[in-house]
Amino acid sequence: MGAKFEIGRIAGLPIFIDVSFIVLVVLWGGQYFTSGSTVLMSMGFLLVVGLTASILIHELAHAVTGHYLGVRPSHVELNGFGGLCYWAGAMPSQAWRRIAIALVGPLANFALYYVFEQLTELSAVQSNRFVLQVTAYLAVANWYFGLFNLFPAFPLDGGRALEALLGTVLSPTTAKLIVGVLGLIAAAYLAYLGLSGSIWLLVVAVMLGLANYDAVQSARRPPWQRWN
Repeated sequence: MGAKFEIGRIAGLPIFIDVSFIVLVVLWGGQYFTSGSTVLMSMGFLLVVGLTASILIHELAHAVTGHYLGVRPSHVELNGFGGLCYWAGAMPSQAWRRIAIALVGPLANFALYYVFEQLTELSAVQSNRFVLQVTAYLAVANWYFGLFNLFPAFPLDGGRALEALLGTVLSPTTAKLIVGVLGLIAAAYLAYLGLSGSIWLLVVAVMLGLANYDAVQSARRPPWQRWN
């Protein structure tokens, strides 16, 4: 998306951060970091770390599943859209493999939701309000991360899974076109919700709209001009 740099490797897999990821950090922690309160700044730091880790785990779930299902991951990138797992080769031809690779990401978020929910309940029992607020926030965030990624839109996991599923009964071009149109509808809906004052939703709506507009245009081009 923009300039990016490698921050390390996990089991040999390079992890990159795009400068656009800074936008997410500001949206997540800006109000905490500028509060002037040590407690709130600490909370903001933990939230940023927890959300970053949640996105990274989501992408690593894709990478590990892809590796075992026949496609080698190239690297993982954290960016303004959250994150992406890049591949060193073509995706498997079998639809079920592509669907599994796509859906394991949201499943990882739902698993994290469960973990943070358990930590929240434990913190409530111990009356630790600071930890309770952090874990409750991260639980809700992972729940919505998982749901959002199931949207039938590119480049989200739900869109990729639906494209693979439709491709079993329709042509690849038609499958891509259908998901692209659904993605434009999803982007319009998010933009409508964002008009209530959510800059985050408006940014996501624009990025989602552009990605799915490109997909629709690509599917409508002559075969020799299409990209995948």
